Amino acid sequence: MSKFSVGSRRRVKIIASALAAVTVAAAVVGCSDSGSDAADGGTVYFGVSGPRTGPSAEYGRLWQQGFDLALEEINAAGGIDGRKVELKWEDSQSDPKQTVPIATKFVDDKSVIAELGDFSSPASIAASPIYNRGKLVQYGFTNSAVDFTKGGDYSWSPSITLDVFQERNAEWVSKKAKKVSVVYLETDWGKQAFQFFERFAKQKGVEIVYSSPILPDSTDVKPILIKGREANPEAFVHLGYGPDGALVVKQLRDVGFTGQFFGGQNTPQFIQLAGAAAEGDIVNGIFSPADPDPKTQEFVTKFRAKFNTDPGDFNVYAYDALHVLVQAAKKGGATREGILEGLKTETQFTGIGLGTFAFDQESRRPKGVAPRELVLKEGKFVPTGNR
Repeated sequence: MSKFSVGSRRRVKIIASALAAVTVAAAVVGCSDSGSDAADGGTVYFGVSGPRTGPSAEYGRLWQQGFDLALEEINAAGGIDGRKVELKWEDSQSDPKQTVPIATKFVDDKSVIAELGDFSSPASIAASPIYNRGKLVQYGFTNSAVDFTKGGDYSWSPSITLDVFQERNAEWVSKKAKKVSVVYLETDWGKQAFQFFERFAKQKGVEIVYSSPILPDSTDVKPILIKGREANPEAFVHLGYGPDGALVVKQLRDVGFTGQFFGGQNTPQFIQLAGAAAEGDIVNGIFSPADPDPKTQEFVTKFRAKFNTDPGDFNVYAYDALHVLVQAAKKGGATREGILEGLKTETQFTGIGLGTFAFDQESRRPKGVAPRELVLKEGKFVPTGNR
């Protein structure tokens, strides 16, 4: 026989049940802390998937500068309805193998109301299914690949698409040369860039007398450039990024080509690595610190004061991206659903690189925007006035 009475046993069960309920409640609170900020009016978080290490780390560094200035301004102005804005960074190395688990992490973290990145289109596209299934906006602000926003309703980009970039590129090339040699990165992005350039060059009467892919990690491309030089082009076109562009133009001068060069990028790294070899280089861009527009000059002044250097395209991409998502959150609400609704409005957004623009709701890209032609003069890219 038990030494407890029936009444005592009942009281023990009631107390045990109550303790169990408290324990479960505490566990739920502990497990749901990732979403508590979003729910209780605390800090608003945006996730960033981007390269902080690896071959593309320079772009992550430029992003960080743009984000830092934007965060400073946004929070000084009251954040989003009085709530502080912060970023949760994950280093992807711009590698699709890394962007997929990062996407899963951000989707599971309910405090993250939207994601920014990744740097390269292939890295972003690999993660798009996860963001779309998780109903988390993926804002690929440097993703020019045409297919990126086809990933679903939650994939958005303010980037001018690769076909538009290369149509303008071919237009500017046609004003300087009718015969060109072309080198392009042997990546999905590089191959697509070349396909578009090839199409538009033909339309504009430009003959490609030689073309070749180059590996992203190449250190010696002189054999390829010599073949391109021997085809007697009037200009050389490079379709790629800053580091490989600097390698190409320096080695191009080493093998004796003195003609017009189109390539590289509007980044401090390209300018520094290429040096005098790139003087007169022409690139596609969205921004120049020499632009006399008052809003641009205000931004340049703030950037110089904070970082003691001039801003470039990739600083502006990041700066504008965060400002646009904050504008969207203010329109639709600082939630995942609110960000989507804010982007889906026909209201115009403002930025430094694209100016004032609205999103096309089918393509989830900016309407009617175009790159500008920039020429490198005495170590700085300046606008020619062409768009």
